[in-house]
Amino acid sequence: MKSFALLSETVFTVQRFSLYPFVATLLIVALFTTDLHAQRITYESLRMRDRQPNVFVDHLVMPDFTSNELTLVTTFRLEHNFLSFRSYRGETSREQMRQFYAEPTVRISVRETIQRQGADQRQESRTNSGETIATRTWSEAVYTETFEQTQSSGLFVQNMIKTSLAPGRYHIETVMTADSRTRRDRVPGFKVSDADDSEIAYFYFLDDPSEVSPPYQAPLMNMGRNVYFGRDHQLAIWFPDTADDADYKLEIHQLRIQRGDTTEVNRVLEHSIDQEELLTGYHANFLMEDEQPHLKLQESDNADSRGAFYLLQIPNSTYENAHFRIRLTRTSAEGEETVLASRTYQSLWLDMPVSLYNLDVAINMMRFIVDDETLRSLRRGSRQEREKRFQEFWSQRDPSPDKEYNELMVEYFRRIDYAFEKFTTPQKPGYESDQGKIYITHGEPVRRERTFPPNQSARETWHYNSRTFVFEATTGFGDYRLVERK
Repeated sequence: MKSFALLSETVFTVQRFSLYPFVATLLIVALFTTDLHAQRITYESLRMRDRQPNVFVDHLVMPDFTSNELTLVTTFRLEHNFLSFRSYRGETSREQMRQFYAEPTVRISVRETIQRQGADQRQESRTNSGETIATRTWSEAVYTETFEQTQSSGLFVQNMIKTSLAPGRYHIETVMTADSRTRRDRVPGFKVSDADDSEIAYFYFLDDPSEVSPPYQAPLMNMGRNVYFGRDHQLAIWFPDTADDADYKLEIHQLRIQRGDTTEVNRVLEHSIDQEELLTGYHANFLMEDEQPHLKLQESDNADSRGAFYLLQIPNSTYENAHFRIRLTRTSAEGEETVLASRTYQSLWLDMPVSLYNLDVAINMMRFIVDDETLRSLRRGSRQEREKRFQEFWSQRDPSPDKEYNELMVEYFRRIDYAFEKFTTPQKPGYESDQGKIYITHGEPVRRERTFPPNQSARETWHYNSRTFVFEATTGFGDYRLVERK
């Protein structure tokens, strides 16, 4: 345990964790999208938003040179808190460990897209859905051992569905069902290009931060149009046949999306692709490994294998929690530029502490470690002024200033979440309880003891390295008050 004195008599203790090098604290404030002065946002209302279960769907295309068709791979990931679990009674000892089960279903339907031109040829064509040409369904039983696991957003089931398609445009609908819960994902006008089209390329985000060389197998990111915030990853690119006299460049731009308007803010990556580093003669396959979709590159026995692959490590840990556009271009010897692939995605922080969704809620939650004068100063002024002071406060107390991730700040706000989850009673939210306040400022105790003295209320003692706190039950509903410090 390491202590950091934030103010004169306030000590905030933080356990040193091995964490991913998240983006600088100063950038986290960009997530505060709601002004507390305009709307009365509370911590509890933010938690309701945060509790919405995530489901992720993505559609990938891989050329198949053994036929005239291509492989559409639909990957999906369903968090446990989206599923509907029931009690399970097994007969064998192994089955008896499975206390709950769910049976989610994922169904995709692919319909042809018909382009209909408007009466005025200058008008933009309209897209209609035609005949259904493919329907695929996945279903599987999911088991857990505890009720807590059924409610977890950190646990999930994932898989993929493959469909062979001829080149064309399609309307793809994915329906994810868990009893009465249903989510739909629709992608109109999804283009599947001819494998011989020299003006198309495909991106595959891989959840692997290491630099590798084939034969190669790595898990797909499988987060829809998202990647993990603060985590480096690999990008695999499939190229068509390349031109020796052309230049290939990959760029990533950070985006600002406001009211439907998308603007490129700044370029965070520019990479020239050396054609000598392209991987030719390799075949790609999608497969399930360790209950997760993987991309596998291996040498091809097919003499007709065309195109090439390129692997690039993306330093996503240095990027903000924001939207980005990745684009691959080819510039011919004559200077003509062609966009081979473009994709918009988000660097998504899945387990962000709840308070950080709103600047003023975050400032209000700092009342447990700052005095009244400091809190009033943090609350004063315009939104920009409040953001600046919030940034400065935590930057000055960063225990690892040489890293991008302010461990102290995130750990503090995670303790707010833990206190709410574990110590909330009908009388008050957990962060206002005596146990919650001690947990917020001192962290997890080294040891806890609960005793039941005769004719007295139950007592719980928290032992730390240099101090001890004794709590006494008050209502019988899990509410304890602090009665002694040692």
